[in-house]
Amino acid sequence: MQTRLVVSLVVIGVSACSPQPTRTETEQTTAVTVTAAMPPGDARMGRQAFLDLRCTACHEVPSEPEFPPPVSANLGPPIDARLGTKDLSYVATAIVSPSHQISLDTSPDLRGRLQGVLSPMGDFSHTMTVRQFVDLYAFVRSVK
Repeated sequence: MQTRLVVSLVVIGVSACSPQPTRTETEQTTAVTVTAAMPPGDARMGRQAFLDLRCTACHEVPSEPEFPPPVSANLGPPIDARLGTKDLSYVATAIVSPSHQISLDTSPDLRGRLQGVLSPMGDFSHTMTVRQFVDLYAFVRSVK
């Protein structure tokens, strides 16, 4: 069974035909909606991807006591059963474009300090494969 995914991707850039930007100009950001059929994921492989991608540096998984504790000063939301209820597009947006909407699960203190700034979550667009993403989503859905 395939899953449909609608995700907002952030495309940053300046048109090749436009003049070079000056230091006072900013880059244009445009949201693009994409629909894609995703293959089913493997929760066991997603658990490994969570470790391989070092998600544990910022995210705690309370049901996985053997995971290393987060070390970041900017902790992300815990990966627990609440996140497991979110649909694929929510999780995809949170990973692909985390500044689109800083997670409401992030601590109120951190959310207050981050208001109007970019999410502290790193850019995984160059390191995460589609296979890792669908497996990671399966892992998130399996967390109790």
